[in-house]
Amino acid sequence: MARVLLVNRRPEQRRVALIENGVTTELFFERLKDQSLVGNVYKGRVVRVLPGMQAAFVEVGLSRTAFLFVGDVARPDQDDEDGDDEDGGGAAAVEPKSGGRGERYPPIDTLVQNGQSLLVQVTKMPMGNKGARISTHISLPGRHLVYMPTVEHVGVSRRIQDPEERARLKAMALAAKPDVGGLIVRTASEGLDEAAIAEDVRFLTELWADIQRRGLDARAPALIHEDLDLTLRSVRDLLTDAEDRVVVDDSDELGRIVDFVRRFMPAFEGNIQRWDSPEPMFERYGVEWEITRASRRKVWLKSGGYILIDRTEALTAVDVNTGRYVGKTNFEETIVAINLEAVKEIAYQLRLRDIGGIIVIDFIDMLSTQNQEKVVAALVAELAKDRAQTKVLAVSPLGLVEMTRKRVRNSIVHALTEPCFYCEGKGYLRSIAVICDSILFALHQQLRSARGQAVEVRAHPKVTEALVHDWELELERVETLYDAQLELSVAPEMHLEWFEIKIGDKGAPPDSRRPIDLPPDARGGDQDED
Repeated sequence: MARVLLVNRRPEQRRVALIENGVTTELFFERLKDQSLVGNVYKGRVVRVLPGMQAAFVEVGLSRTAFLFVGDVARPDQDDEDGDDEDGGGAAAVEPKSGGRGERYPPIDTLVQNGQSLLVQVTKMPMGNKGARISTHISLPGRHLVYMPTVEHVGVSRRIQDPEERARLKAMALAAKPDVGGLIVRTASEGLDEAAIAEDVRFLTELWADIQRRGLDARAPALIHEDLDLTLRSVRDLLTDAEDRVVVDDSDELGRIVDFVRRFMPAFEGNIQRWDSPEPMFERYGVEWEITRASRRKVWLKSGGYILIDRTEALTAVDVNTGRYVGKTNFEETIVAINLEAVKEIAYQLRLRDIGGIIVIDFIDMLSTQNQEKVVAALVAELAKDRAQTKVLAVSPLGLVEMTRKRVRNSIVHALTEPCFYCEGKGYLRSIAVICDSILFALHQQLRSARGQAVEVRAHPKVTEALVHDWELELERVETLYDAQLELSVAPEMHLEWFEIKIGDKGAPPDSRRPIDLPPDARGGDQDED
């Protein structure tokens, strides 16, 4: 069944969805004021070299300095590589394969020096407190090829599986290869002739020559080359089959796409359509529902089981649970059935949410080694449909499956959600009992030097209610011990974990507004402070 690429334009945002066999498989969001930086080429200035980290920080004109690892620095002695390559959907997808942390590299300070100007390309977006990751290996993706000026390597996308076609395309790429640089043949090249390959090589080498000219004239830091925006990049990278269609709900975006396709992808010119129905396009195709699911922690399976997806700073954890599913035969078969169903949903959610980095999956424990291998094999087969590079390890002694998925940008969950301003992103609130204990501790502290005073305690309604019903004796003891007159005031606007103590007519002292945390000795043991 032909795939459909949906392009939705809002006043401040572009949204793109890929529909395969009636199912939303990929989602992309891009705010117009915060477009992706991946693929952009900058002239940067090295501001700090860190030999101990084998890395350098480079000023490229962004809010944070960019991070350059030694393995991403082009060097004359670098070996040419061969073998399968990724499709090349972005700069990071086609960067030369660097080894792990154990690989031997020359010292970073022998390759770059403070104050040096470099032509670099963004390979990963800034994430959290981390700046963008960059490389001096420039990769310029075209419609059919990716040109890499800094490496002498010719490869073919691993998504082209026919051995004869792979050999034919590689031979044509070798024949068309420029004197300097290497090429990767993209999936869209399948079935092409030599003329189309040669035309792409001509366009990309001219683009590189233009980037070099502008780089010589520019003063660092400066943007030298900007990659296509989300709409045109998606059209370039995701249309592969002659029957693929693009449906657009905005006239301006439609005109831009038609102009781009007419110039670079004329075979698809008749595949661009305008959405004219009064019904919202994303609702008609079920994309809005998938967007809602993509932001949820719990995802239900058709059988009644479910998976939980939790993201931490270091990794993403996926937990598989039986839920309402009780099976039909024996226990082991029930577990295997749920795990196999979960495999499809996990692979789908990883792709839909664009989750990258380290992923740990806790399948329901299986006693049979054969069943464990069956589930892992099913996971590998499902992940093969993903454009992003993945690696899956066997079931660990603890019964966990560890895997990695190439991370280029933040997961779309970042675009769909924001940290809870109430719990400050912790995902939990302290209990009412702990908050009441904190208030009593603060009263004892402050009234030791302020006996015989009137005291007002302002707190959230739930806290004041608990103080009245469950802490009445403790409050009476405070009044008796310090000859105080306590008054509880309800403050609906106040954060649940905060309270305020006002003593006498002098107003609240500077330290009377307190969070709920108690000193270690008052909590019954040492704990980390927030």
